[in-house]
This record gives sequence, C-alpha cells and structure tokens, in this order.
Amino acid sequence: MSIFKKKITDSDVLDFLEKNPNFFISHPEILEILEIKHVSGEATSLIEKQVEIIKTKNLDVSSKLSQFLENAEHNQNLFIKIQNLVLQMISETSLNSLASAVEVFFHEELKTEICKVYFFTPDGSYGLDSEKIVTPEIATSIFSDLFKENDIALGGVTDEVSGMVFGAKANIKEAAIGKLKSSKIAGTLALGSSELGKFPKDSETLFLEFVISVFSNQIDKILPATDE
Repeated sequence: MSIFKKKITDSDVLDFLEKNPNFFISHPEILEILEIKHVSGEATSLIEKQVEIIKTKNLDVSSKLSQFLENAEHNQNLFIKIQNLVLQMISETSLNSLASAVEVFFHEELKTEICKVYFFTPDGSYGLDSEKIVTPEIATSIFSDLFKENDIALGGVTDEVSGMVFGAKANIKEAAIGKLKSSKIAGTLALGSSELGKFPKDSETLFLEFVISVFSNQIDKILPATDE
C-alpha cells in the first residue's frame, strides 16, 4: 500500500456531494461542526448559512410575488376604467359630449395633466363647440410634421406646438398626440404633461390606440352618412 495519500481537491468534494445528495442527511453531525467565514471574519455554521440563504430567497420570491399582485391589481383597475369609458363612449350621441367624455376620463380617471380633443373641420360644423375645432388649414401646419412617421406622436414638443395644441399657459413639455381614425372627420386626441418623462418616445401605445379606435368608431356612428 502506498504511503502517500491522494490529495482531495475541491472538485472531488463537489463531485462526491453531487453523486451523494443525501450525505448530510445520513451524517447530520457534520453540519454542526462546519463553519463558513463571513467577509467580516465571523464564523457561522452551515445550517445557519443555509437558513440565511433560504430567507434571502424567500424575501426575493415574496418581493416578486408582491410586485406581480400589485401589477395584477393595477391592470384589473385599469381594465374596469377602460370598460366604463367604452360604455360611456358608445352611449354618446353628439361629438361634443363624446369628446368631453374622453377628456374627462383622461383627466379625472387617469390623472392626465391635460387632454384635448380636436376636430379638423370648418367652424360651425356638426354643432361642435368652437374650442374643439381646428380648421383644416391650421391643422395641416400644426400636425403634418407630427404624423409623418406614426399615427401617434410621442415625446417632447416645441413651444409652438405646445401653445397651439394645449394653450400657452399650459406650458406643456411632453405629449402623446394621436390621429383619429374616423372615416368621416379628421382630428386628434392629445395628452400633455408639463413634466418630462410622462410620454417618452419609447412608451407603449397599445392602450391609447385602443381608445382612439373605439372613439373613432363612435364618431362614425354619430355623424350622418356621406354621399359617395
């Protein structure tokens, strides 16, 4: 028999434990004498270290679960609000009341700083209030550049656009401006914020697109059929 013993490496220990996962169950006494050094220099038993790891993992899982539940609750509340908005929109019978319902929803339910709906049509059309009308000539000068690439423009706005869309006193710095999809009248739904970061260019627009689609569909139902 050789007088030299083979040196056991870390890999040998790891390999052994992987092949014998019940080793510590069969020899629990080992757990009491094993110690793990902290960075501070203090020692702790393997069992205490395992408890610490488990607690950390549990906290992480609990945090993720809590976040998931919060998101689920938020989405449920948003769904209920959208459902109420849709029911409100399909019950309106005039463009003025329909536009006002949408503006009130964003302002009161979603706490949007300012929401404006405009229709691009000559003054006096369809009994619309004057503040909801932008003549086609002016609309072209304001919105043609905004909608060159997409039907929803996001991000910072110039002082000129801010003043013309939201009013000079609003001091809007960032906006989400969507083109209506009505086949009978052109227009926009504009959301504004005096703070940066509310409507960045990479924002998700699925919700706004849905509202604009339902809104536009109701517009076409309200307006009289046009002769082809």
